[in-house]
Amino acid sequence: MGSAHAQEIDTLVYKGISIISHNKVLGKEIIQELSGIEYTGIGNAFYIIPQSKERGHIFLSTIQFSNAGLEIVFDSILYLNQNLLEAESIRVNPKDQQVYIAEEGNGTSYIYRINSKNALEVVYTSTTKQRHNRGYEGLCFSPDGAIMYMGLERPNSGSITNIIAYNLATKNEKVYNYTLDVLPNDKRADNGITELLTLNDSTLLVVERAFLGPKNGNSVRVYKVLISANSNEIIKVKLLTNFSASPKIDNIEGVCWSASGKELLFISDNNGNSYQQTLLISMKVE
Repeated sequence: MGSAHAQEIDTLVYKGISIISHNKVLGKEIIQELSGIEYTGIGNAFYIIPQSKERGHIFLSTIQFSNAGLEIVFDSILYLNQNLLEAESIRVNPKDQQVYIAEEGNGTSYIYRINSKNALEVVYTSTTKQRHNRGYEGLCFSPDGAIMYMGLERPNSGSITNIIAYNLATKNEKVYNYTLDVLPNDKRADNGITELLTLNDSTLLVVERAFLGPKNGNSVRVYKVLISANSNEIIKVKLLTNFSASPKIDNIEGVCWSASGKELLFISDNNGNSYQQTLLISMKVE
């Protein structure tokens, strides 16, 4: 199950886009507020998770490239035995193929594992209280599935947030410092981590995003970062893209590998607004 993906990235090149129309419906659910995306490891099937206002659910989708461009079909819904799930990320552990979900929450963040009854079992609970929209938004695993990385969107103050490396077997954790960009037009101090993605044993991708107001829109940057075994600092190695080559960007919250492992797929959260867009954007890895 699963497929190999690139182990190194030098450049990201815009490849395609699909715009999901506002108020598009599947069954009884509106397809909106999409905050996490993950390859299932089977065919062209993907998990996409929204921030659920009622019963928690996951959209099962097919994503593929064709002569017409990037195409997405929402096929079915997997309902979870949990209500009011403020999901921010969804990941498959490469070791056992179990599905994990990060919930930001209001004050306390949780990482869940979905069991065989579609119930959510708590794997990790944040130990410090965060103000709203400052909880765990990013989630990924080491290539062997032993370490779970969790990214705190932003701190209660300042520009240094944390990425936690948590050993699922020993329950030991290491807290890394991650320095967010300080943007000149970010008057609300909105910039923060929205997602993490594993590249290799020592390297992650970090998505930073800030809404800079109606005039400047969203600033979205993707960094390649190095995890040091001898330090608690995460080092930004390279800015891979600020989406300057893509169409008008919106509120990017999720990223995953494509089925081939040769592209990255980004999803945006429209916050349930008609004036924002739900986008699926592909970037080719070079």
